Amino acid sequence: MIRLYIGGAGHGQAELAEKETGKMPDIDNFHLVTRQILAQGGSPQEYAKELLKSNPDAVICSDEIGCGIHPLAQEERIWREETGRALCILAEGAGTVTRVICGIGQRIKG
Repeated sequence: MIRLYIGGAGHGQAELAEKETGKMPDIDNFHLVTRQILAQGGSPQEYAKELLKSNPDAVICSDEIGCGIHPLAQEERIWREETGRALCILAEGAGTVTRVICGIGQRIKG
């Protein structure tokens, strides 16, 4: 079962994931992975779907990048939108989803 940890930048998603699961995240900074995928012309949503199939026991951490000030640059808006959609796919397929605030986990699924 995929375990997804999300939260603001610097809120300790990876540290909490390691504490709870006993292992380092398989993917830390998922939001940066989606940026690379977009830069290469790929689809973060398709990547998320494939990840659910190919690595069903993954521990994934990501910053929430859709909150806050709306970016002026179109590329930044696309990145936020695509990352949010990919995270929705992961959250739907995950066994647990934990939101991390100031290092404290709040289970929102599972």
